[in-house]
Amino acid sequence: MYPITVLALGRLRQDPCRDLAQHYLAMLRPFARLEVVELPEGRGNPARALSDEALRLRARLQGTTCPVLLTPEGQLRDSEALARWLGGRMDRGDSLAFVIGSSHGFDPAFKAEVREQVSLSPLTFPHELSRVLLLEQLYRAFTILQGKTYHK
Repeated sequence: MYPITVLALGRLRQDPCRDLAQHYLAMLRPFARLEVVELPEGRGNPARALSDEALRLRARLQGTTCPVLLTPEGQLRDSEALARWLGGRMDRGDSLAFVIGSSHGFDPAFKAEVREQVSLSPLTFPHELSRVLLLEQLYRAFTILQGKTYHK
């Protein structure tokens, strides 16, 4: 089973998002060994908070061959393109970690270090909803790779 980590700064607080995240995590079980790690957001002024978050994220990403930041400037892919990208990463044996930033985004230096960046949409979503959207799109990508009809 393919291992994927989701690093999320902040917790899921609202029941609908928490329930939907659990729903998609359960649906992903046949396809991937998914670990969701919630890290607390940094405190203090935004620059200091982002710097603190970057230190903790770097430590968590040690050994990950393909860290992926979810950013507004990241590459937009449709579901089929995301599936092809995911399939290619799996074929290479990459270890994947998707990172959802805090309410302030990412430390600029950290952001510059991570080559792979993906955008879920040009729209802005709450972080809780972004996590649900990411999990759903990962499930959709796996069903596309398996030739299932969920994505239609």
